[in-house]
Amino acid sequence: MNDKQSNVVNELMKIGLTKYEASVYVTLLENPRITAYEISKRSSVPQSKIYSIVKELVNKNFLNLVDQISPKKYVAIPLDDLLENYKKETDSRIKYIKENAKNMNTGREYDYFLHFYGTEKIFNKLHEMVQRATESLYLDIWAEDYEKLYDDLFAAQKRGVKIVCVVYGPVKCELGKMYYHEMEGMIDDAAQNGRWLSLVSDYSQCLFAILKPLDSCGFWTQNKAFMLVTECFITHDILIAEIYGKFRPMLVKEFGPNLEKIRKNLKIG
Repeated sequence: MNDKQSNVVNELMKIGLTKYEASVYVTLLENPRITAYEISKRSSVPQSKIYSIVKELVNKNFLNLVDQISPKKYVAIPLDDLLENYKKETDSRIKYIKENAKNMNTGREYDYFLHFYGTEKIFNKLHEMVQRATESLYLDIWAEDYEKLYDDLFAAQKRGVKIVCVVYGPVKCELGKMYYHEMEGMIDDAAQNGRWLSLVSDYSQCLFAILKPLDSCGFWTQNKAFMLVTECFITHDILIAEIYGKFRPMLVKEFGPNLEKIRKNLKIG
């Protein structure tokens, strides 16, 4: 077989044919109305196996017998017909699985954590989560990362998704309900430890990440315990933002800018 034929054989194997079955089918596509013996010679399928393979392909409706008299001759069904039959069978299986397997779990699903390394992979997952959200999105995010997600967030808001953001730094365009975190000392923290980012989507999944130039990492989960931790983290920042909005002078006087007197005693990172 030439390279093109071998490649087609390899692709046919991916949709369920054995190597010998695929070789026989490809051989008959290019050489119709030949005997099993001739198929064996042209396809390199052993003569000891060729008759059983041809019989099996006839039973699967991949080949047709066109000459009943000896020696029997065969043709392959058109490639379009084979692929259309495969598509119909696959669609039917997918439909059956969706309808019959969705209630088979025991309620303990998605307790695992998916780890992501590298900013691109993290943002690929973030984009996916935002694009698939149907109810709500809660974020704790730096302004530059918010801007990267803005188009998807805007589209989510247009389809009715509730958006709540705690943002570190100013943004160009606001969406949903926006809260701005106090920034005193935050840029230094981010330079040392990386920019942190939390996203909770539809109260059913969350992603937490640390973004650094060469060492970004994060993880996604539907683990209910960790999702509660993430929700509390975002809620805490919302509460702080609201409290600062009403009592800034008092808080600055008592604790310093952005609670500096408290934060300096806490080791983070």
